[in-house]
Amino acid sequence: MYERSGYIIRQKFREYLLPTVMTSMAISMASVVDGIIVGNLLGDGALAAVGLSGPIIFSINLIYMLFAVGGLTCASISLGKRDFHMANQLFTLSIGGGLSAMCIFLVVMQVFLRPLSTSLAGGDMQLAALTESYLRPLLFAGPVMMFSSGMAMFIRMDGNPKASAAIMIIANAVNLLLDYVLIRFFNTGIWGAGISTTLGYVAGSVIVIPYLTNKKRSFHFVRPGKTILKTLRDILKSGMSKAVSQVCHLLRSLVINSVIVSTLGSIGMSIMTVCINVLMIAHIFEGGIADTLLPIVGTLYGEKDFFGIRQAMKIARRVLMVCSALLVAFLLIAPQLIGIVFGMTSPDTLALLKPALRLFALYIPFSGAILLLQNFYNTTERRSLATSLVVMDGFLFVVPFAVLLSKIQANLLWLCYAASGACTLLTLLLLARRIRKKENVQGLLMIRERKDYIHKFDFTIAATKEEAVRLSERVMALEVKAAAYTRLLKILALVLEEMTVATVHYAHADSAGFIDILVFVTDAQVTILMRDNGRPFNPLEYIPEKNDGCITDSIQLVKKLASRMEYSRQLGFNTCVLTFEMQ
Repeated sequence: MYERSGYIIRQKFREYLLPTVMTSMAISMASVVDGIIVGNLLGDGALAAVGLSGPIIFSINLIYMLFAVGGLTCASISLGKRDFHMANQLFTLSIGGGLSAMCIFLVVMQVFLRPLSTSLAGGDMQLAALTESYLRPLLFAGPVMMFSSGMAMFIRMDGNPKASAAIMIIANAVNLLLDYVLIRFFNTGIWGAGISTTLGYVAGSVIVIPYLTNKKRSFHFVRPGKTILKTLRDILKSGMSKAVSQVCHLLRSLVINSVIVSTLGSIGMSIMTVCINVLMIAHIFEGGIADTLLPIVGTLYGEKDFFGIRQAMKIARRVLMVCSALLVAFLLIAPQLIGIVFGMTSPDTLALLKPALRLFALYIPFSGAILLLQNFYNTTERRSLATSLVVMDGFLFVVPFAVLLSKIQANLLWLCYAASGACTLLTLLLLARRIRKKENVQGLLMIRERKDYIHKFDFTIAATKEEAVRLSERVMALEVKAAAYTRLLKILALVLEEMTVATVHYAHADSAGFIDILVFVTDAQVTILMRDNGRPFNPLEYIPEKNDGCITDSIQLVKKLASRMEYSRQLGFNTCVLTFEMQ
């Protein structure tokens, strides 16, 4: 017998990784470069106005994460369960609900924007006018971002990560280009920076049109149905941990910034700005690795493919460890170079930056691990645990450590992030130990595995006709483990051989690949899940070819033997599920 290899799961993770990191890079780097353009072309006052708009931009991102991330997580699980109607409902409410919330926020803010801008500017009317001028057109970016970026996430889950990345890259490239053109050549002032962001997301939305016109797409807009409130609640619960992270980051920055100003002054704030930008760059890679897991683990969790989940986490953990080690090594070796890149040339400032950045760099491995586990727990329906990680690391531990270390010695303050990350993971280990005893689960992943089966057979074969023909021999070899099911194994051997021959013939005629096979045997039924990485092939809708020979007969035979047969194209995989009643 061949054991399950997990090759195509690891291959899918690698395929999704680069586009997801590129998407994360487009978003994060655009905000940094956006500020640089405004500051250089319009001066410190305009740059301050952009900084003061943070709470409004944070609110827009909060709505986006609640609906887009929450909807994606729930929909991936529903697809794994092959509940396509529910997946479409989640898709509809995720995009539609997010658009509605963004539009309501837009209308309310247009009414109260002027007094709010005055409040944000601390009564400085000139600065308030700049802030209002920037935010007035920027608020329209909310609904457009919800549509373009939200659709990008679902397009990625539908097996097209490159198109998903293209949406975000085009949106941010247009934003940066228009920033310069409108401000530099059309004298639009800070208003041009706001409208360019909106127009950037409009440009990204154009890439969505081909997907919406594709009849073979997995997600369709449908009527929400009678369970609209429950479905909406599930979406918001799934997106809550991401939304809470934004709230914690805002509160954390308010408290720690005040501590830094009171202990280290303006030089301390300059160093803090460098540290936060370094963390943002680290999150491009660490967050990209963690976000790559969302659709993959969600789908596998819905399918109850726990071996596949562990394989996905294994490769994610390895990539994350390498990435974090390289980032930390660079920051420890060349902290002075980082300061020079951010415009710090004073020897005194660089002398303070070097130890500060080295202490801050120790947080990066903890940050990556927490991001990865947060996404994993949220996707595997341990949402309260995911939210707890966010609260502990984002506020609960880091703020007391910042205050305590600053009182011991001002320069030790930069260690508060690493101390917070270490305490968060230590607390998680204690919580996990308690959960394992209570729920009888294993490891730090604490997966609630399916336990209602009598036997489970899980293996991988190469997508070749020779391997497909020999498959029946491997299945019959299982008789040693399940002697009472000899007749059943003969039927399974026949069905699996015919299905794999058809899969090789249609999906892998011109390409090599692998086929994963997972069989669950219970008292009531037998369930077979077959997954391959070939070209699209739906055995339920195929049109027989001339001279198809035994291929045509094989699929018809399987349809007659099976009580139920389902097919879906998920994550770029052909996934076929067959159910046989025990009688």
